[in-house]
Amino acid sequence: MTAALKQTGGQFARFFVVGVGATLVHMLVYVWLNWLFDLNETDAWGITITYATGYIVSFIANFVVSLRWTFKTSGSVAKGLGFAFSHLVNAFMHLLLLNFFRALGAGNMLSLLVIWLVPWLVDWMPVLGRPESLLPLPVYVIVVPLNFLMVRYFLTREN
Repeated sequence: MTAALKQTGGQFARFFVVGVGATLVHMLVYVWLNWLFDLNETDAWGITITYATGYIVSFIANFVVSLRWTFKTSGSVAKGLGFAFSHLVNAFMHLLLLNFFRALGAGNMLSLLVIWLVPWLVDWMPVLGRPESLLPLPVYVIVVPLNFLMVRYFLTREN
C-alpha cells in the first residue's frame, strides 16, 4: 500500500468518526427541535428549518475537529472559506435530498421498516418510529462520501 493511500485511508477513518459525531449532533438538534415545535413530515418548511439549524450547529464543531484531528492541519482563511464552501454545497445537497425523499415518502417507508424490524426499540424510543426522524438517513448515505472528497480537497491543498 502506498503512503498516500494509507494517509487517505487514515483521514477517511478519522473523517468517519468526526462525521458520526457531527451527524449525531445534527440529528439530536433536528429531532429535538421537531419535538419542541411539534412538527411532522407534512411540515415541509418547518422540518427544512430545523434540519438546517441542526446542520449549522454541527458545522461549527465539525470545522474545528476536522482541522485539528481529521486532517491534522492548521487553519487559514483560505481553508476556512474552502471548508465553508464545501459545506454550503453539502448543505444544499442535504436540503434538496431531504425534501426529495420527503416527497417520495421515504420517511414513511423507513418508519414502517423500523417498526417492523425492531418494534421493541420504537417502544423504548418512539421518536425512531416517526417518519421525519428517519428521513435524513438516505440523505447521509449519498452526501457523506461526496462531502469527504470536498472537505479533504479544501483542507489538505496548499494555499
